[in-house]
Amino acid sequence: MTLSLLKGKVSWFGGPDDTGVAPDEGLAFIYELETAPHLFLATQPSGTSGLARRLNPNIHYIACRWDYDLYPKEMLASQKHLAFVRAPKTGILLTAFPADWGPHADTDRVADISPGLMEDLGITTDDDIEVLFPSSDLRQYIKGHLERISNKGEM
Repeated sequence: MTLSLLKGKVSWFGGPDDTGVAPDEGLAFIYELETAPHLFLATQPSGTSGLARRLNPNIHYIACRWDYDLYPKEMLASQKHLAFVRAPKTGILLTAFPADWGPHADTDRVADISPGLMEDLGITTDDDIEVLFPSSDLRQYIKGHLERISNKGEM
């Protein structure tokens, strides 16, 4: 699987307070609550019916403009692969579940993240982030690198 690194500006999305999405707006590859129940609030917010507004803003999730040829919708929806999200401003590195496709290209942002992830990274809208996906490939890369160093007696 190809490892992707994105760098650029970020904003937040999802949850009951996101008036930038319609009350009935869904998500790009998660069509039912049962697909990823850990991402959602226990009850649908009043006056809404879409999954975008039901996202739990405290859970770490992310939307990027995923290349579906590299990362098919089924793979993203499986929740088996996480993204590493790093804020250069704070140095904090956390993981996030893929939850949607976005942001729109005209925003000049590389990702939208949950309000909780933004807070935990110590950043605000239009700060810079780095996104590495999928995190499982990074773990394999690091493991292989450490094995090569070990085999050379450099450790």
